[in-house]
Amino acid sequence: MAGLLTPPTPVATTRDVASALIGMRRTLARNSPGGSGTVVAFRIIGLGLAVATLLCGLIRFEEPSRSVDLVAALLLGWLIGWVMGPILVRGAGVGLRPEWFALVPIPPRRLATGLLGASFAGVAPAVTLVAFAVLPLTAAHFGVLPVLVAVPAALLELVMVVLVARVVAAGLAATMSSRRGQELGGLLMAVVIALASGGWSLATVIGQQLAAGTSPALGTALRVLPSGWGAVAVAAADRSDWPVVLAALTGLAVLSVLLLGAWARLLPVTMRRSGGRAPRAARSAAAGQPAWERLLPASPTGAVVAKELRAWRRDPGRSLLLLLALLISGLNLAVPALAFHLPAGLPWVGLAAALIVAMGAANLYGDDGTALWLTRMVPGVERADVRGRQAAWLLVVAPVMVALTVSLTAFSGQGWAWPWVLATLPAMLGATAGLGVLLSVTRPVRQKDPNRRTGPFDTGDDPNAAGALIGQQYLLLVLAALAAVPAATLVLLGGLRGQPQLDAAGVVVGVATGGLLFWWGGRVAARRLADRGAELMDLVHLGPQARTHRDPTRPPPAAAVELPRWKSAARNTLWTVGILLIVPQGLVPIGFNLFGVDQQVKVWFAARYLPQDRQTLAAAGFIAAGLLAIWWAVAIGRRHPTEEGTRS
Repeated sequence: MAGLLTPPTPVATTRDVASALIGMRRTLARNSPGGSGTVVAFRIIGLGLAVATLLCGLIRFEEPSRSVDLVAALLLGWLIGWVMGPILVRGAGVGLRPEWFALVPIPPRRLATGLLGASFAGVAPAVTLVAFAVLPLTAAHFGVLPVLVAVPAALLELVMVVLVARVVAAGLAATMSSRRGQELGGLLMAVVIALASGGWSLATVIGQQLAAGTSPALGTALRVLPSGWGAVAVAAADRSDWPVVLAALTGLAVLSVLLLGAWARLLPVTMRRSGGRAPRAARSAAAGQPAWERLLPASPTGAVVAKELRAWRRDPGRSLLLLLALLISGLNLAVPALAFHLPAGLPWVGLAAALIVAMGAANLYGDDGTALWLTRMVPGVERADVRGRQAAWLLVVAPVMVALTVSLTAFSGQGWAWPWVLATLPAMLGATAGLGVLLSVTRPVRQKDPNRRTGPFDTGDDPNAAGALIGQQYLLLVLAALAAVPAATLVLLGGLRGQPQLDAAGVVVGVATGGLLFWWGGRVAARRLADRGAELMDLVHLGPQARTHRDPTRPPPAAAVELPRWKSAARNTLWTVGILLIVPQGLVPIGFNLFGVDQQVKVWFAARYLPQDRQTLAAAGFIAAGLLAIWWAVAIGRRHPTEEGTRS
């Protein structure tokens, strides 16, 4: 009876939910240890970019339309950055996760509105607001009324950008329960990584077009995109075109409402714990033998080749690695070569892609996880297993790399490049297939079993394993590049001395080097797999603890204490600075001078702004500074105490 007399609990309003979630977001930020060093480094870089964006508002153009195009391009860059951030750095800028509220009886739309309000309590929106202040600063050149229009336009742009990022992240999370969703998410991640590594070329081309003011199509495209509607409203206010002002601001508001509704529709799917269905390929495994498998020999090696080729078709991580190599090499080499009229850079696109895709062969046995037990259960198949993996790798990768290299070299019309590509590409491909299996058997990195992965780039929750895998991948990349040095040296001597026979010898040496490393690496790997297969199985199953498991007298490896926030941020920043100094500021200017690139092509390569006789020395200085930064980053991690040292 008392329960019937108790007044009903009032339903929480949208304002109450938003207020509570904002308080939770502030409490989470206040009590958080500070996040990973990568996130902190991104925040520092983001603040610097925000200030640089704001200062661009001080630039004056004779034509107001060029100011509008510049602001629209800057806001588009920030929109892309917001979409890329949560993908590159897991959890960056997310704050409160929707799955935390799966059991709370809050309608999805009300929860989405509350989460949106909580999103603005973080650091990233504040930094972005600093950048978007470029809109009122640019409008100040036109008068008071454009400034009054620019303020709400900047706020609406900020809301729209945050909502786009949330919708993309929620959609990506909602599709990860199926194989097609994993492929789509992996494709998006591959595009994001490629843009992060080679987007400078696109940004440079857009910047040059905007500075010259010779591309009306580019200006139209920037204004049509939602990121440019705020700049369009400011320009319309300057010429007192109020219907356009109203349309632009209303469009931003309506688009934000639609994005909020889409986010609310995706939240229940994101919050639901679904086991997913069996992959379509697994359900149709018994549908029949494909025609291409009938061409393989009926032998243990042929069976391994068939298994590996099926893995290339079904594993999104492998196919996306190949796509990632093409995207990165294309954005970093092909786009600048075409944009700056540098045909000498086209023949190297295929070679760069071959080096990037080589990184995927560094942990073939570790990628299989505990499925290696199937190979261990059949005696005497080690040689067939290794040779089958090598053959499958070449069957998939070699045709793509050869076709890309030959077609771009022929298209460029650079006849001098044929000896170079014909000598170095076989050496790289053979070295990758041979040294890859050897490195994978010798130093396997434990990863999550394929059936437990939630995405194509999911390697597990152990950050040490992720770091070890990256180091091993870079090691194989360096080894594949070094394998091409003997052949490249002969071709270089042939070009300097004008002796074509040395070019032919370089091609022969390149093919022989690739074949020798293919045979030798596979032979040693098969022998090691047969002799120490049990230890390899333990390493794949248990990780570094396997050595202690097999030998109890050995002390367990000391676990590293988590780096403080400032040390982790400094280490990641040093790695980034080191790579930027070595590659774009060091190696690229040296390559430009080596192949006679026009001195008018400077872009953002600092050495190119110096007199020609000092450019090589400056580039070498950048390389030395980059190596010093990387050494410093490694030293920060090595000098940090371990748990064992802390206890003692």
